[in-house]
Amino acid sequence: MYKGNIMNKKLLAWAGGAVVGLGIAYIAAVAVDLTGRDTFCVSCHEMEPMVEAFHKSVHGGNNPHGFKAAHCTDCHLDHSSLASYLVSKGISGGRDFLAKIGVIHMVDFEENYHEMKHYTYDNGCLHCHEMVTEPEKAFGMSESARFAHETYVKDKEAGKDVSCLNCHNDTIMPNFAHPGLLDTLRNQKETHEEEK
Repeated sequence: MYKGNIMNKKLLAWAGGAVVGLGIAYIAAVAVDLTGRDTFCVSCHEMEPMVEAFHKSVHGGNNPHGFKAAHCTDCHLDHSSLASYLVSKGISGGRDFLAKIGVIHMVDFEENYHEMKHYTYDNGCLHCHEMVTEPEKAFGMSESARFAHETYVKDKEAGKDVSCLNCHNDTIMPNFAHPGLLDTLRNQKETHEEEK
């Protein structure tokens, strides 16, 4: 009978630990989800132009199907693994927080606009657009688009410095991700400098 009580207590402890662990994991997952959404990102006024431009874009829901990328992090975090995703989220969020409180300088988004391949991840694109690497899943893709994507895959496999953004960007496709953002950022900078 004594052994039975010890076993019951151990089982109860394991079950309690599992429930607490699952609860913590759930809270963490919800926090990661909520802090990746545009509604969270726009809470910093520095991100308002990006979020406003995003809402005007194909990926922001301005398309015939009403499809919208759910999170800013769908494009702007590394999706190669859960660990990479969480590390890149921590680094990006930490940098933004330190800039917000004035410890480091805020990124000059207008100056870095054309460096977007350094903060937009191809594996984020491929997370949704799997037909690029799996042509059998592609439908409605023209032959020229299929050829361009096949070339991208071959070049990527050969170690060449190619990115989805070589073709898919707001310069070549004006309604792609953040239409009009560069002009908005320039206007903001000019207005800010005039106010000084």
